[in-house]
Amino acid sequence: MKYLYLIIISVLTLPVAAQEWQFSGQAPTLEEARQWQQQAADNDKDLMLVLGATWCHDSTALLEQFNQTQFREKLKQQYQVQIVDISYFERGYNLVQAYGEPIYYGTPTVMIIDGDSGNIKNFASWQHWTNASRHSAEEFEAYFIGKNFLTMTDEKLSEEHRQKLLAFKQQQAKRIRAGYMWVAPHLKAYKKSAAKQPPQSFIEKWMAVAKFRNQVHADIVAAYKKALAAPSKALELPSYDKKSWES
Repeated sequence: MKYLYLIIISVLTLPVAAQEWQFSGQAPTLEEARQWQQQAADNDKDLMLVLGATWCHDSTALLEQFNQTQFREKLKQQYQVQIVDISYFERGYNLVQAYGEPIYYGTPTVMIIDGDSGNIKNFASWQHWTNASRHSAEEFEAYFIGKNFLTMTDEKLSEEHRQKLLAFKQQQAKRIRAGYMWVAPHLKAYKKSAAKQPPQSFIEKWMAVAKFRNQVHADIVAAYKKALAAPSKALELPSYDKKSWES
């Protein structure tokens, strides 16, 4: 618990340096996203949407690495990179939903989208980059430039499995978003205050939502793998206890 406490403090308190790519209130429309996707396709690139916020240390750590001169140029060769500022979990839902997912499961979320098909290529490893500050430059290189990540799409699923997973994701997305709305005012109050450390009550709320959203994403990825490995077998999905933010 002490280790988790220190992580929370570091995630929420480190300063942000000026960068070319940064979170500065960007709230793109679906029309803009589709235009970016078309531009990516025209240039034989993928579209990359980076959802995050300045209060999130891992979001700013991700962009700090993205803004390293050599790495930035490599990214631009392969991706149409666009930044989405989610503020205090207030924005970004329309974009993930437009590309087939009902929710994002943390910050930062890096969506790599095929410019031609619009399919998300890297959903299975979305959560990897919510810990961006812990990853080395070599890991960034292998993942984003070498594209060393697992790609999973609905196209290879049976219709029965696809519909069952879709319903599950939508159901859990509502619960996660409710969790975001529960913790967001406390996050904002802490960040707007002069406090050097977050209050324990906020940490407990933050960790409760984080544990749930990470578990849901992991369970979805595991379910995809099971469905692909056994397309004719009934797919069993987990259920979860009632959460603190659920009345």
